[in-house]
Amino acid sequence: MSETDTTVPSVDPRAPRFGQGVTASLLAVAVVFGVPWLVALVALSLSLAVGSRWRLDPYALLWRHAVVPLVGPPTRTEPAAPHRFAKLIGATFTLAATPLVLLGGSFALAGYALAGIVAVLAGLAATTGFCVGCRLYGQLAVARRLDLV
Repeated sequence: MSETDTTVPSVDPRAPRFGQGVTASLLAVAVVFGVPWLVALVALSLSLAVGSRWRLDPYALLWRHAVVPLVGPPTRTEPAAPHRFAKLIGATFTLAATPLVLLGGSFALAGYALAGIVAVLAGLAATTGFCVGCRLYGQLAVARRLDLV
């Protein structure tokens, strides 16, 4: 997007919930069964989306090419920024969790705790639409407007 482009990136609101459901499911399996490579896979997927500035988002590609043909196009869209911020938080936590779960021992417990937090929050967002990361994004916007940050 150029500096003169005033369009706000938007997203089909079903797409983030789909991605949150995938994240929650994979991380829940990883935590319950102690599968460190699943934590690493989720971290890679989320980080790839963030690092590529949303051009290489595996969840979005899966949504667009496999799910949208089944469920149809969106009837509405919403701003993408809060969802992107939430994905950034998920990527940060899972990136921190990955080396911990791979190290094993007592480090693994800390790593699985971080992954578990992401799983619970992603599951909450996927099932109820209440996205904690999106809410934090809104709070930061208020703090910026009040010149607090």
